[in-house]
Amino acid sequence: MMKYFRLFTYEMKNILRDKMTMLMLVYPLLIIMIGSFIIPRLIDVYGQEAAGQELAVLVVIIVFSSLAPFITAAMLGFNLIDHLDENTLDTIRVTPVSLKGYVTFKTVYAYLLSVNASFWTLFGVKHLSGDGYTFHGVNLWDSFTAGNILIYAFAAGLFTPVFAMFLASVSKNKIEGFAYMKITGMLVFLPVILVLDTMQDFKQYIIGIYPIFWPVKALMVSADFLTHEHNLTYSLYITIGVFYSLFLTLLAYKHFENKLQS
Repeated sequence: MMKYFRLFTYEMKNILRDKMTMLMLVYPLLIIMIGSFIIPRLIDVYGQEAAGQELAVLVVIIVFSSLAPFITAAMLGFNLIDHLDENTLDTIRVTPVSLKGYVTFKTVYAYLLSVNASFWTLFGVKHLSGDGYTFHGVNLWDSFTAGNILIYAFAAGLFTPVFAMFLASVSKNKIEGFAYMKITGMLVFLPVILVLDTMQDFKQYIIGIYPIFWPVKALMVSADFLTHEHNLTYSLYITIGVFYSLFLTLLAYKHFENKLQS
């Protein structure tokens, strides 16, 4: 256990030295500020109809809930690519921490960062936005409980190791990794199409191949938004999302491990 504590201390020092990583750590505060003060003001000034405003709010909530796992995954993925570029993973093989143990450690601590960012992003906007998301006397954020947000954060955070391992395994260097990240960056906005009327029935499951769909949909169902007879229960969305993400993580890790051995 002590060797992993020392490893954690070393990683924290690296984070403090890396400006890009530091920015990724403070981005939840930026999202909270934007979601709590800027977007409510824009809706108030430019929104015309209540129905359109409510739809815009759902889009904002879905995007915010998808951002944290994606950005934390990019942070972990770039970190692993950096290790590959500098061949530092080879030196870990001769240390008390095995290579598998080191990758597992990195994955777990990135996952916890993702959970923390996901929870506080949504919870912070919920409590700091005041009446900025209130329509017909009802604040839409009141439908999201702290418990459901926390469960969502634990489930959505599993996307972090999936995407990070994928990014590290398919990228030859950081430049290529950045290109892949830009190409796949549009995936952050993919769950937004759930607000479309045509995506309320069974067609919603077409985007189920994207693992973040399941916890996002669960979050909407928990708040009684986007209701439809083709919906599953909240717990079933969460359960499928967790097992599906774990399965993809194992596949991505095997691919990454094969790359290290090649």
